[in-house]
Amino acid sequence: MVNKFLKFNISSTPLLSGAQLVNADDVQSVGYAVGTGIITITLKGAVTIAAAGAGGGAQPARQMGARVISILCSNSLTAAVVPTVTLGRKSPDKAIYAAMTANPGGIQSSVQPGLDDSATPLQIYFTSYTIATTPITTNI
Repeated sequence: MVNKFLKFNISSTPLLSGAQLVNADDVQSVGYAVGTGIITITLKGAVTIAAAGAGGGAQPARQMGARVISILCSNSLTAAVVPTVTLGRKSPDKAIYAAMTANPGGIQSSVQPGLDDSATPLQIYFTSYTIATTPITTNI
């Protein structure tokens, strides 16, 4: 990986629009859900979000979580319109892979989705960006 940050340009309401940067070194996995239009980026490392009860000699069950970034892809800047993706090469997650391996000559690489697979191809936009902790149950 030659760049340090992935830059996502979020295009929606004026209050939510703008660039979001993700440290490329922290990316563990990337996925795209065709039915919802959501890209999920799972970041490396887990965090403890809760510990259950006293162990009484046994190890207490701990609630672990993974940090996950969710980015909504849409064919519209004003509504949630799930892009038509029938060919894997046009899937929005491929734009992330391209940005991760790009040599932009700087410290950031822009992630730019292309056109979808509809009969009249439409531009894909990133319209929301959220970071959450997804629980993972384990005994430590």
